[in-house]
Amino acid sequence: MAADVRRRVPVGAGLTAASILRPRSIALVGASDGSRWSRAAFDNLVHGGFTGDLHLVNRRGGTVHGRAAVAGCAGLPPGVAMAVVLVPAAAAEGTVRELAAAGVGSVAMLTSGFAEAGADGAALQARVAAAAAEKGVRLLGPNTLGFLNFVDGTRVWTTPVRAPVRPSGVAIVSQSGATALFLAGLAGRQGVGLSYVVSTGNEADLDCASFIEELAADGATRAIALFIETVRDPARFLQAAAAAATAGKPVVVLKVGRTETTAKAALAHTGALVGDDRVFDGVCQQFGLIRVHSAEDLLATAEVAARTGALRPGGLGVISNSGGICEIAADTADAQGITLPGITAETAAVLRQVLPAFATPHNPLDLTGAITPEGCGAVVRALGAMPGISALLCPYYEAPAREEEASGRLTDIYTHMGRELRDASVPGFLVSYTAADVSAFAQEVIDSTGLPYLACGLDRAVKALAGVFWWSRWRAGRDGVAAPGSPAPRTAPRPGTERGALEHLQSHGVPVVPAQLARTEEEAAGFAAALGGAAVLKVASAAIGHKSDIGGVALDLRDEGAVREAFRRVSEAARVHAPGALVEGVLVSPMRQRGVELFVGVTRDAQWGPVLAVGLGGIWVEVLQDVALRLLPASPGVIRVALEGLRGAKLLQGARGLPAADLDAAAAVVARIGEAALALGPGLVALDVNPVWVRGSRVEALDALCVWDDACLG
Repeated sequence: MAADVRRRVPVGAGLTAASILRPRSIALVGASDGSRWSRAAFDNLVHGGFTGDLHLVNRRGGTVHGRAAVAGCAGLPPGVAMAVVLVPAAAAEGTVRELAAAGVGSVAMLTSGFAEAGADGAALQARVAAAAAEKGVRLLGPNTLGFLNFVDGTRVWTTPVRAPVRPSGVAIVSQSGATALFLAGLAGRQGVGLSYVVSTGNEADLDCASFIEELAADGATRAIALFIETVRDPARFLQAAAAAATAGKPVVVLKVGRTETTAKAALAHTGALVGDDRVFDGVCQQFGLIRVHSAEDLLATAEVAARTGALRPGGLGVISNSGGICEIAADTADAQGITLPGITAETAAVLRQVLPAFATPHNPLDLTGAITPEGCGAVVRALGAMPGISALLCPYYEAPAREEEASGRLTDIYTHMGRELRDASVPGFLVSYTAADVSAFAQEVIDSTGLPYLACGLDRAVKALAGVFWWSRWRAGRDGVAAPGSPAPRTAPRPGTERGALEHLQSHGVPVVPAQLARTEEEAAGFAAALGGAAVLKVASAAIGHKSDIGGVALDLRDEGAVREAFRRVSEAARVHAPGALVEGVLVSPMRQRGVELFVGVTRDAQWGPVLAVGLGGIWVEVLQDVALRLLPASPGVIRVALEGLRGAKLLQGARGLPAADLDAAAAVVARIGEAALALGPGLVALDVNPVWVRGSRVEALDALCVWDDACLG
């Protein structure tokens, strides 16, 4: 697509996203007193702390915004680092070329009317991107509001800006400028520290991944809040995610567009189970991205993650002055999968010394209204020191918005709790009961008491902590963080039948159920008798996909008569329901009973490439679609985590007399199935291995189906 034209040549100026965020000099091209965008951009730079040189370009020259302007880019002095471009879309390509001739190495193009406006705009954007690539100019946008570097005071932005409470903490990267502006405004109202805000716009060159990778190495950035509509370069995106993971920087992502647009494989289950949003969910699980589904949760989770970092193993301690709030906190934590450890005897003894006599040491802990400020601090200290606690949360009254709302007792409580929360060996916060704005007076109270304060409200704080708990576990045990490599070239011939598919799997170390091809009723009876137990018969034909749908499968056959009758029945089903299909015969296999059935499938997503789907078989995959998706190649460790995260995972722990499944053995087999699928090359539309039978440490593939793209020679 023309809208996705990307840079494919080295950048002459050698500029990175990080250097673009810190230009030493800026030219405002298209500066005009009559443009509110130009006025806002000028004011943000002049009054926001930018200390470099600022040059104005207006085609008439003269005076703009009270300063002398040059009439063209050729009039700029040597060494201008960045241009902020506000010219009409039709003049954009020529302006890029003029700036390159003037030695300007990067452009933030705020102009709109490109790919977001339709086919003609996309074609124009492609020409602008090509001109920038040809001249070695890095391009942010077009259709961007710019960026805000609060660390250095460089505000390249075209709307009024509110400074954050502190120039560090969360970095916002958003493909939508308006969403970035909303998030920055919400951060200002809730007292959230911001290091950078970047609007990437149409991403003709620099994309969100470019900034994730750079911000992962930035000292002022502790977490990254990412709003995206699409991922234009999956490999680049995964590389950036891996860089953030290595740097220990949580990435919280809100991705919109949760519809399924991936083409379905009509003959395979896998294609129907995989969609754009499901694959992205799998990407987040595999590569440690904390996914949220609202703008408020995006900011709250990034703020909490920025202030806690990785949490040690354990659970949450909750302290409040309301029994009802304690109950709400407990229910919310349970719904989010957060453990509230019970109070130990040692900690209970300490708490009884400071709590009112009628209070009960419990987690969550109700302080009651009779607690003293000193007692509040002592409770925080005791619970924070208890083994098994990895974070503290104190739902309490919001910080007073006005002086008349601030009592001496409340300030004393904040002071004592703030000191103990800061000094605790685990991260801790006081959080408002519900979402609140932080007024200037409230911020003074927070600063003067040193209170670690969250204004996002209890519900969002607990959800945010749940995301951080998950990320911390992922980071501690991550396996296969590096982005998947290029798909393996095709190294194996195409199997055309179920038997051929199973033989291909077996050649890659996948244990498969024994099967013999019977061409006559007598052969089927003889093969079944040699098994010494119940048999399964399946019609063998490359032209018949799901054999059970046409009656081509017979199960649990325990004597010769049943085998002979089944042979005739499944053969007749093929003739009736698939006339003209070439039937090789009937496969005879032992019946596997009393085990757990897994579904394993591989398909090729149009954007992300080969995708593995793994889940429980039967109703879990047919009706509930309880599957986990991971990009290939995927290690056994990655797959084991996927199995553990299934809704029906308890079935793998043993039920109704079945032994618990050996998850390491099962994950190793699933990983080999993924390797076998990759070896079949790009012509493979889908591979279904359904079921994979698991009983304890025994794992076998019982059935397999390949679907091919005949147009792809692979």
